[in-house]
Amino acid sequence: MVRKFLAVVITVVGSGVLSGWNTIAHEGDPITKGLHLSYIDSTVNPSEDFYRYAIGNWMKKNPVPGTESSWGSFNEVYERNKKILHSILEDSRKSNAAKGTNRQKIGDFYHSGMDSVSLNQAGVTPLLPGLKAIDAIKDKKSLVQYLASEQANGNGILFYLYAGQDDKNSEKMILGTWQGGKSLPDRDFYLKKEFEKIKDSYLVHIQKMMTLAGNEPSIATKQAEVVMRIETALAEVSMDKVSMRDPYKLYNKRSIEDLNKLTPSLDWKLFLKTVGAPQTDSILISQLEFMKGMDALIRTESVEDWKTYLKWQAIHNASAYLSDAIDAEHFRFFGTELNGIKERKPRWERVMKTIEGNMGEALGELYVEKAFKPEAKRRMEKMVKSLQVVFRERIQNLDWMSPQTKTKAIQKLEKFTVKIGYPDKFRDYSSLNITPHSYLENVRNSNAFEYKRNLNKLGKPVDRTEWGMSPQTVNAYYNPANNEIVFPAGILQPPFFDMEADDAMVYGAIGAVIGHEMTHGFDDQGRQYDADGNLKDWWTEEDAKKFEEKTAAIVAQFDGYVVLDTVHVNGKLTTGENIADLGGLCIAYDAFKRTEQGKGNTKIGGYTPDQRFFMSWANAWKNNTTREAMLQQIMTDPHSPEEWRCNGPVTHIDAFYQAFGISSGKMFRPDKDRVRIW
Repeated sequence: MVRKFLAVVITVVGSGVLSGWNTIAHEGDPITKGLHLSYIDSTVNPSEDFYRYAIGNWMKKNPVPGTESSWGSFNEVYERNKKILHSILEDSRKSNAAKGTNRQKIGDFYHSGMDSVSLNQAGVTPLLPGLKAIDAIKDKKSLVQYLASEQANGNGILFYLYAGQDDKNSEKMILGTWQGGKSLPDRDFYLKKEFEKIKDSYLVHIQKMMTLAGNEPSIATKQAEVVMRIETALAEVSMDKVSMRDPYKLYNKRSIEDLNKLTPSLDWKLFLKTVGAPQTDSILISQLEFMKGMDALIRTESVEDWKTYLKWQAIHNASAYLSDAIDAEHFRFFGTELNGIKERKPRWERVMKTIEGNMGEALGELYVEKAFKPEAKRRMEKMVKSLQVVFRERIQNLDWMSPQTKTKAIQKLEKFTVKIGYPDKFRDYSSLNITPHSYLENVRNSNAFEYKRNLNKLGKPVDRTEWGMSPQTVNAYYNPANNEIVFPAGILQPPFFDMEADDAMVYGAIGAVIGHEMTHGFDDQGRQYDADGNLKDWWTEEDAKKFEEKTAAIVAQFDGYVVLDTVHVNGKLTTGENIADLGGLCIAYDAFKRTEQGKGNTKIGGYTPDQRFFMSWANAWKNNTTREAMLQQIMTDPHSPEEWRCNGPVTHIDAFYQAFGISSGKMFRPDKDRVRIW
C-alpha cells in the first residue's frame, strides 16, 4: 500500500535587487492577519534566497531544542496538541473509569508507562518469557514457527505479512509482504562507506544492550558481531527506496505453491495457520529478491546465530518499555548519534507517543472533543471544493496532454473522496486488554490486537471509511487505492490553517496542502492508479512520455541542491513530493486569485495579497534541523528538506517573480526552464 504524505518534511544564476524589498517597517504588530512580520529577515534579498528572506529571523531565534532533531511548523502545532493530549492522559489516569472503556485503557496504559519505579525494579524481567521462547528454538523448523508466532503478535521480524488492498483490484483485500529485519534506518547505512562510523557505533550499541540484558561483555561483543553480519546480509538483498517508488516493481502476486518454491524454508500453509491468517491461493510479494535472499540466510546461518539475532531484536524492540538504563542506552545511539538529539523528552511525552502509536484513535476521539471546531471543517470543505474546480480547469487547459487522457484525469479528480477532521466511526478497542501493571505487556497486547484487526479484513468488503492516521496527527495524506485525500484535525491549526488569517495566508498554507495531496493522485506514482484506485495504465503513450520529460527536469533541479558539504537532495527519491509541492502551490494560487481578496491589491503589513500568499507558503515550511537528522532525511525521506521545498517550486511560478519584482538573481529561472505539469 502506497500512501503519499505531506511531511513523518537550484541550480541558479545571476543576481538582482527588488526595488523596495528591504524598506518595509516591521515595528508594531508582529502578526498581521496571519503574517508574522517578525519572521522576515530584511537583510536577505528574496531574489537570492526567498526562504531566508521570509523566515530568516525565525530561524535565527529558534534553534533546534535539545530534545528534538528538528524544529519547525509541524513542531509548533504538535506542541499545542500535546498539551491537550497530556491533560487527557492525566485526567484518564485519575478517572477511575469503568473497566473496558477507552478512558480506562488509556489511563492504565499511561500509568504503566509512568511507573518508572516498577520498571526499574523489574529491569529485564518482562523480557524473560520472550527470551525463553527463543532459547526453545532447536532447529530451522522451530525457528520459522517462532517467526510466525511473533508475526501473530504484530512483530514481523524478518518481514511483515499484512492485509491490504490489491493494487490491481482495489475492491479486494489480499495478503502482502514487506521487507524488514534491520534496525538502522535504511539499507545504505549498512552498505555505504560514508556510514562506517555509524556502523561502528551501532556495533558498540548492540554490545552494550546485550550486556544490560544480562550477558557477559565478552559474550555480548561476539553477539553484536553476529547481529551485524545478519543485518548487513539482509540489507544486501533489500530493495532500495528509489526502486520502491515503482508500484509495478512491488506488485508480484505469487501462488502458495510458487512461494514454497521461492522460499522453501517457509511452509506457507503452516506459516499462515500459525499467524492466524485464512488460507489463500496467492500473496503479493513486494520485494521478491529480499524474500529469496532472506530464505537463503535462514538456510545458511546456524540456529544458534539466529537465536542471537532474535534475542537482539527482542531487546531492541522492547527497550523503550523497560528500565531507565536500557532506555537511556537506546536513546544514546538512536537519539543522539543518529539524529543529533541531545536530551530525552520527559517520560510523560515518551509514554504519550507510545499510546498514540498503539491506541491512536481512542486518544483521538477524546482529542477532537476538546480541540476541533465544526467551523474549521466547514471552511476546509469549502476550500477543497474550490481547489477541485480549479484543478479541473487546469487539467482541461493543459497544453501537453491529449483530450483522451484529460478526460480520464478529470474522472479521477471528480472521484476523489475527501476526509476532514476525524472518522465518522471510531475504532473499536473493546477486545484489547490493558492493565496498569506491565508497560511492555500493554504494548505487546496492543500490537497483537492491531495485527488481528488487520488480518480480519481479509474476505470482507474494503472499508473505505477507515482512516490511516489518528485525528490528532499533524500531517495529511493521499491514498491511491481509495483515491482519497485526508486531513486530520491535528494539522488544521496555524500556520497551516488559521480561521483568523486573511485568504492569502490561508490559501498559501492549507490551500497548498490541499493542492499537494490532490496532486499526489497525479504524481509519478499516483498517476499510475486509475479513478477506482487500481494500478492501471490510463495514459496515452505520448502523454506519458511528455510527463516523464517534465518529471526528469524536476529530478535534475533537486539533484542540484547541495544540502551538506557534498551531499545533495536525491531528486529521484523525492520526485513525487516535489511534483506535489509544485502542483499544490499552483492550484492554491489559482484558487486564491478567484477570491475577492485575491482579485484586489490591498496591502496588509506593507505586503500585497500575492506577496502574502507566497510568504505564507514559506512560513508553512519554516524549520531548523540537526546535521545528523538532515543526513538521515536525505538518505531515507521522500520529502526534500524544507528550504528546498519552499524555494524549489516557486522558481517555476510566474506570479512569484511578479509579486516580488524578480528578474534576475539566484531565485530566477528563465521562462524556458520553468516546468509546468499540473
